[in-house]
Amino acid sequence: MFSALKSTASSLLPNLLLGTVLLGAGLLLPTQSHADDGPRVVRDLYYGEALYQFYQQNYYSAAVHLLTARERELLQHHDAEAQLLLGGIYLSYGLHDDAERLFMVLLDEKNSPEVHDRAWFYLGKIRYYKGLYEEANLALWQVGDHLDPALNEELQTLKANLLMAQEKYTEAAQSLIELTEDGDEDQAWFARFNLGVALIRAGMPDGGMLVLDNVGQLRSDDEYLKALRDKANLALGYRVLKQDPKRARSYLRRVRLNGPFSNKALLGMGWVALEQQQYKQALLPWIELSRRDRVDVAVFESLLAKGYAQELLQAYPQAMNSYREAIDIYQKELKALDATRAAVSQGRLWDDLLKQVDGSEMGWFWEAELLPDTPEARYLPTLMASHGFHEAIKNLRDLNFLRSKLARWEGDMPAYDHMLVLRRQTYEEQLERLTPDETLARIEDISASRDIYAQELQHIDSDHDALALATEDEQKQIERLQGIEDRLWRLQDHRRIDRYREQYRFFKGLLEYDIRTTYAARRWKVQKALRSLDKEFEATLAQQDSLQQARVLAPQRFEGLDQRIQIMHGRIGALKQALDATFAEQQRQLQAQVDEELDRLRDNLVDYLDRARFSLAHLQDLAAHQTRLEAPVEASDAQPVTPASDAEPQEAP
Repeated sequence: MFSALKSTASSLLPNLLLGTVLLGAGLLLPTQSHADDGPRVVRDLYYGEALYQFYQQNYYSAAVHLLTARERELLQHHDAEAQLLLGGIYLSYGLHDDAERLFMVLLDEKNSPEVHDRAWFYLGKIRYYKGLYEEANLALWQVGDHLDPALNEELQTLKANLLMAQEKYTEAAQSLIELTEDGDEDQAWFARFNLGVALIRAGMPDGGMLVLDNVGQLRSDDEYLKALRDKANLALGYRVLKQDPKRARSYLRRVRLNGPFSNKALLGMGWVALEQQQYKQALLPWIELSRRDRVDVAVFESLLAKGYAQELLQAYPQAMNSYREAIDIYQKELKALDATRAAVSQGRLWDDLLKQVDGSEMGWFWEAELLPDTPEARYLPTLMASHGFHEAIKNLRDLNFLRSKLARWEGDMPAYDHMLVLRRQTYEEQLERLTPDETLARIEDISASRDIYAQELQHIDSDHDALALATEDEQKQIERLQGIEDRLWRLQDHRRIDRYREQYRFFKGLLEYDIRTTYAARRWKVQKALRSLDKEFEATLAQQDSLQQARVLAPQRFEGLDQRIQIMHGRIGALKQALDATFAEQQRQLQAQVDEELDRLRDNLVDYLDRARFSLAHLQDLAAHQTRLEAPVEASDAQPVTPASDAEPQEAP
């Protein structure tokens, strides 16, 4: 189906006018890959830990782990990948300069082609955000064939953005056509929408509307694609509203009644019926719209349009009631706007907003469902449709997270002071228990014992006194044999003396034989014991040296730790001061954005209020001069603002 669409658009490309209105740099990026998907081999434990934090959406912890591991040189195998990941985190937080420095370092080093391609890609993205289109274009064209496939579609979309920003509409449209065919089918619909917008803004309304009509008929269960379909149909309906109301009705009917663009679609349906002079049919969508949440300009306009349609139907009492209702609602909303402005200026709105956020780490996006349920926050969803406001809110949340971190660190500092005091006390107590005199006495005892054993072994060797190495049991046996020998000398006249002497010589010889034949083994055991004693002596000397060093260095270490704690105190205080200033500046910028949006909404409300008062006064004036309305009364001149006939659809955000 889309091949015919391509041929139609391609046939129109040569007719592009390069002097038409610039589409801008806001083409939709359906998906953005922040990290590689799929299994990987991690060879550095600390890099794996950082990846774990990253995939748990703990991006602050992931950045801290990466910075710590790189400072301690713990990334021997994944340093380049770690820098890419860290640069991506910097980029997500808007730290473009820091991210650019990291990527430039990666390009200077001898890294793999994959690392170079990704570094060039992110450099091009950073320069695009900065508005350096020529430099961004040069960087993106340096990307080779080794870029992660998950980033290919984003690369092509970014190139299309650059072409549109440089008013190269022919190349941009061709690039978008390629995206619609080569990418993922769901994501290709976003490119098709942008292609339709580009063609319309380039002066090719027929081709652009054909593309948008294709998008407006897509079938999908995905909520993002449903919203895209509604946006395409809304753009088509408003574009042909005056020229072809019947066709506009068919487009607007495709828009869901509960979607994000339903309010504008209902408003447009009323104007379609009004263009066809079907005033009763115009009332139906406007009455439905007037009952909806009153934070949308379309709802406010429907209040005025409802009375205008009733005037055209000559239902003057009903029209007067509608105008009175509209006036009452406009006045209440103006008061609510003033209350919202006061809440913002006093900081209550931001306090309520941040109270909805838990203590989890910062994410890539701000959770819109966490908006506070307060009257002052009614207009936030409308304001947050702006990318700049969304980013400012996210920055405020990030700053609040960092402020809580600093507050926790500041609360931990007294614990470090207490730990240092305890360590100093423990050191002094141990020092009193282990005096140098006791240590020296122990060393002297060990040395004297060792010398005695060494001299005794030397005498045994010189005298070949094997019996001196007898065990304790053998010594007892020798003593018993000596006692037996003494008794034998006292029994000289015993008739069995010869037999006893023979047995004595046998047992004595057997014992001496056992001792003398194991002399070498016994001597080795003694030498082993002496060596063990020498090791004990060396260990004691090492302990003494360590003790002496501790006595000298411990006070210096305590002083060094105390200085570090004091330095940390100072750094935390300085960071808190800088963070508070940044937080206040971010609030000021948000205040300015909110004031600008609320002023715009207030101007609309004031304009609608003036129109409603003028219309009501017009009908009251006629009623005061006529007891009966015998002739049709002309509708008031204060008509609601109708869409321009040459209205152009906006590109996907």
